[in-house]
Amino acid sequence: MFELVDHRRKPLQNVRSELIIKGFAVMADKPLPAPVQDFVDRIRAYCAAGKQDEELWPAVADDLKMLLADPDLVEQSKTWPDTKKGDGPPSNLLFYEDPDYGFVLNALVKGPKSVTNVHDHGPSWTLYGVLDGGDHIQRFSRVDDNPTEEGPAELKSNGEFDVVPGYIDVVPPWEIHQEANGDHRTIGFIVRSQRSGTFKQYRYNTENGSIATYNGPTQIPYDL
Repeated sequence: MFELVDHRRKPLQNVRSELIIKGFAVMADKPLPAPVQDFVDRIRAYCAAGKQDEELWPAVADDLKMLLADPDLVEQSKTWPDTKKGDGPPSNLLFYEDPDYGFVLNALVKGPKSVTNVHDHGPSWTLYGVLDGGDHIQRFSRVDDNPTEEGPAELKSNGEFDVVPGYIDVVPPWEIHQEANGDHRTIGFIVRSQRSGTFKQYRYNTENGSIATYNGPTQIPYDL
């Protein structure tokens, strides 16, 4: 489905040293690369102007599309360590957390043959931009009348599609989905409305309808 790319990558020695305060990782101050800082400044300006949700997402997506085309970012991303392998639990590289508006910049780097659980992102929104590789994404919606946190959940397929480099997938709050990438590595550059671990997310068992609460991907502070 996608071209197999063999990348040589740096180990996690690049990961920032962390200070642990009340159980959370605090990143050391380091200037972001100019294109990324410009991207952050644009998002902050939208937030300051009061843009929210359906008005905010297209504006951020347009800016993210330009950032995904930055050759230095694309090249650097090839050195990022894998943060998800096979059907194992995911982690995210954490590049930035905004001190005023709470949005974060992450990367999800999937090794070959990675597949996620069927899950949502709870009350947060996500813009997932593909830097390298690609994914096959399935969408679902609940058609039962049970409360959000309770099962059994009856899911209906809302379609499936492939994403390739340059594609930006907008994932609204509570959107249920699953991703699989095939025989290649996939690098996603992500904007989230807030850091995973600060809210509840849900996993869905499509066989028996059960629901499990979890805190989302582990956050790994990392320098760009």
